[in-house]
Amino acid sequence: MIGFLDESGAPGIAKTNNDFLVVSLIIFENRDESDKCSEKISKLRDEMKLPDSYEFHYSRNSNKTREAFIKLIGTFNFRTITIAIRKNDFKRTATYHKIAYNLVREILSRYKNISITIDSNPILLKELKQELKANKSSIPVKSMRSQSNNLIQLADYVVALSTRKLKGTDKAINQYRPLIQKQDCFIEINE
Repeated sequence: MIGFLDESGAPGIAKTNNDFLVVSLIIFENRDESDKCSEKISKLRDEMKLPDSYEFHYSRNSNKTREAFIKLIGTFNFRTITIAIRKNDFKRTATYHKIAYNLVREILSRYKNISITIDSNPILLKELKQELKANKSSIPVKSMRSQSNNLIQLADYVVALSTRKLKGTDKAINQYRPLIQKQDCFIEINE
């Protein structure tokens, strides 16, 4: 199994009463399926006449690009785990440690034989590796820039739509529907 992880939000105290720290992990059963998905994302980039260096990044993409990407990813077989900390108490902080703790617990209960690639976030990478080590797990985790990995870009879309779903954004809730059946786990933690 192979997984790709991205996060949204920032650790620390809430700036608004609807502030989140969210991570989403997408999981493919095998490399063949993940390779096919990555190839189709590259093909979509070509079909849309976008440069090879173009990054599918939900918050920076046009509605037309978002709709095409979401339609495409709905055709692939992958699962998701999303952990969200709702930062609604201005005196408490959301941490990457708490995200890593909950994420590792869910991964180990479902997927013991997985390798994970995360977006280049050194703090989250460190916390994830420490939590895996504390659980005596040898799951390999590596970091890569999202611009050079189509499947981290897919994870970006999943985490972005998950965050917007949590915030109750109507359009995102409708866009989120193709991903609902792919969820293994969606945990919201209220701080």
